[in-house]
Amino acid sequence: MTRAVRRRGAASRHPEAGFTLVEVMSALAILAVAMTAVFATFTTQQKSFTVQSRVVEMQQNLRQGVEYLTRDIRLAGYGLPIAVALPGGVLPSGTTIRTLFPVDNTTGPDSLYLIYMLDMDASQPPTTNTILMASGAGLVDVASVTGFVATGGELVLITDGIFADLFETSAAAGNVLTFGGGYGYNAVAHNGYGVGPPPATVSKARFARYFIDATTDPAHPTLMVDRMAGQAPQPVADDIEDLQLTYGLDTNADGVVDTWIASPSVAQVLQIRQVRLELLARTRFPDKNWSETRPTLGNRTDAATADGYRRRTIDVVIDVRNSGV
Repeated sequence: MTRAVRRRGAASRHPEAGFTLVEVMSALAILAVAMTAVFATFTTQQKSFTVQSRVVEMQQNLRQGVEYLTRDIRLAGYGLPIAVALPGGVLPSGTTIRTLFPVDNTTGPDSLYLIYMLDMDASQPPTTNTILMASGAGLVDVASVTGFVATGGELVLITDGIFADLFETSAAAGNVLTFGGGYGYNAVAHNGYGVGPPPATVSKARFARYFIDATTDPAHPTLMVDRMAGQAPQPVADDIEDLQLTYGLDTNADGVVDTWIASPSVAQVLQIRQVRLELLARTRFPDKNWSETRPTLGNRTDAATADGYRRRTIDVVIDVRNSGV
């Protein structure tokens, strides 16, 4: 009897462990404050990461656009002793091109046409004609059709170092390039080419137009290249908002640029020694916490209203190595 009483007394002095309601509520309040701080930090870091990712993407787009344009501008005119004739409607005005054909726009992005012989690629080697190509002929016999597309649709330059003509192929087979593509480059009267010595060079041509497409997807303007052979233009760099070009002329033939002009005439194109390239890129999406106005670039004035896009500009001067006569 005495032992039972003692056991009950001992149990009463040690109640079951637990938390009171006040303790639980206090712990939940502390946890809520801590989670709020963690979430706020996470949200801030996520926004910062998103912004930086978009800025990096924008800078990569700028670099890619500059790389393509720089390469082609430097090579403009390579392999062409004279200007080549073009069918009507290919250029906005004029019917020939030897190096560059600038198209200035004071209310929007500029555009640029350029041409050169493409004989530097081992997978697309140049060849030579093996049989006399008469003036106005619709085909040329060559030493090899390696690298040419059998179904045609490629631009080809033929030159003997004195004359040059631009063609579009419709077929390449049996060591014969047949002309008659969609643009009809061979429709204009062309020179005759003998077999030498030396024979005429027959090579693929790069005839391209660079421009900004802001109509297909206005929210994402894109730097485009049109290879001028009937295929659809292809994107070069996304979210490029503006392209402005200024041309450095050597007007007195002393080898030094002495004036800069935004819209050179056909005669002045032969005096171009440098091109100032200005590209403006913007982020893929606007930021509601950012307000910026599209800046003045070249001879195009800035935008009237601000928006949420972040922007970067790149400004480079490119030597035109083959523009002289």
